[in-house]
Parts: sequence; C-alpha cells; structure tokens
Amino acid sequence: MPLTYNDVVSSLFGGKTFSSREFARRTGNPRAAKVLSELKHRGLVERVGRGTYRCLSPADRPDLRGVEWARVRSIVLSGPEPKAWAGETAAEHWTGGRYKVAPSLYSRVFSLAIPSGREKRWKKYLADHGVSTTARKRVGARVELIPRHHFVVSLVNGEPVLPRSEVVGLIKGHPGTYGDARELLLERP
Repeated sequence: MPLTYNDVVSSLFGGKTFSSREFARRTGNPRAAKVLSELKHRGLVERVGRGTYRCLSPADRPDLRGVEWARVRSIVLSGPEPKAWAGETAAEHWTGGRYKVAPSLYSRVFSLAIPSGREKRWKKYLADHGVSTTARKRVGARVELIPRHHFVVSLVNGEPVLPRSEVVGLIKGHPGTYGDARELLLERP
C-alpha cells in the first residue's frame, strides 16, 4: 500500500500545529500549499491560521459521504432526459428514504433507468463529471445504468422515479434484499 501525504502529516506532526513552510521543508514538497489545500478539502487537516495547519484525528474529521452522495445525485439529475431512478434507488424514494440498500457504509449505488441506446452518452456524461459507472468501485458513489426500451416516470419529491407498481414488483421479487420495505412504501408521491 503506498504512503500518502496524510500518513506523512500524521506521522510528522500528530495533533500539533505546523506551518506550510515547515511541511515543505520536512517533506521536500515544493508545492506544500497545494498539498495542504487538498488535504483540507478532504477533511484531513484543518487550517487554524494563515499558513498554519493541524492534522485532524479520525474522530474530528467530517463525514464526507453525504457530500459526495449529494454531488453524484445532483450530477445525475442534471443529466440528459428522460431518466428515472430505478432498483434500490427507486425503493428508497418510494419509502421516503426510510429503506436503503447499501453494500457497505462507505459505498452507495444509484440505479438509473435510461433509454436503450443512450448508454454511451450517459457514460461519457458521468465520466466527464467524475462519476463512476463500474462495479469495481468499492468506496464512494457510483451509478448503475439500466437501459430500457420503455419506461414510465413518476415524480416523487420532484425527482423522476419508476412507478410504485414496479417498485412493489421489485420488492416481491427480491424478498431477501428488501425484506419488509413494502410496508414502508408511500401511497402517493
């Protein structure tokens, strides 16, 4: 496993404050301000003053999962029409967010129904916005594209989702995955 700048900062400074100049001198990196800015953006260090930083302990770091998931969701909703949330994402919407299926605490799959023949366009659009569509991604968010010849769209809380009847069929067809999710379904969007 490669060594990262976060590992270096933790090892060199622990919880003590340090300057960008000190970071540059001790790591040999001439672009210390850029590296520290990226570490700050990722929630790994905190800027405590001009050119002064502190490494955050795991307990002090912000949970960036929600931010990343909201970013991906926004990108998908801004994408080409027509589209509709499908699969696990549709079930989540039709239950008002009360039922979610996730492979782990650190990954999120957004299932999206799109017209057949538009997979290339969607993959390019998502790649241009830094969103993964491959199942190899184990951490973060990815979009699963589900090409369909025909689909009907319902609006649930202002977002395009497959109809409730399809979600009921999905839940019935996969009781091991969805359990009692049917009891949580909203009657109307």
